[in-house]
Amino acid sequence: MSAPVLIGLDLDGVLCDIGPAVSERIRRRFGVLSHPDTWRTYDLRQLRLGLPEVQFNAFLDETFDDPDLYAAAPVAEGARAGVACLTQAGWSLCVITARPSYLATTTRHWLADAGFPEMTVHHTPAGTKSRVAARLQVAATIEDNPDEAEYLAEVCESWLLDRPYNRDRAIGGARRVVSWGDAVGRLCQMPLFA
Repeated sequence: MSAPVLIGLDLDGVLCDIGPAVSERIRRRFGVLSHPDTWRTYDLRQLRLGLPEVQFNAFLDETFDDPDLYAAAPVAEGARAGVACLTQAGWSLCVITARPSYLATTTRHWLADAGFPEMTVHHTPAGTKSRVAARLQVAATIEDNPDEAEYLAEVCESWLLDRPYNRDRAIGGARRVVSWGDAVGRLCQMPLFA
């Protein structure tokens, strides 16, 4: 019997949608309306909202360190159905996330509460997901960070899930998919078992 074919899934921006909650926190703290659909950079430190840089960067650090941000996040559009289709097609699933490991319990609870099948979760610093994917012998990944997607393309099939904040970035090795449905359609065409 063949070993299961593994796909690595990112969390934020792929399985869960933290954008609206971050936007609401910006509004509450600074009084500035900023919708995630208008963000044109993955790195929110590069948003040009007219806010003092030092205070805004400290706010982002505080926001992304807060487990409540992730615990209350909704499931990304199409993610639940997409994961179900991948599982039915024979993929084994794992999560590869740049969330810090101190958020592991929050992450596991969120995945269970969101109704996702049990998956191993690998926490790794930004820029190192490709090392984890190579070690795990992941065949494919779905990612929303264009830099990570390009690094991952060096070790596996890498699919960049189209989002407003990554749309303007040219990619080389990774391939862009416009939705979870598009990703599932392409991934389910890949031969899993030789």
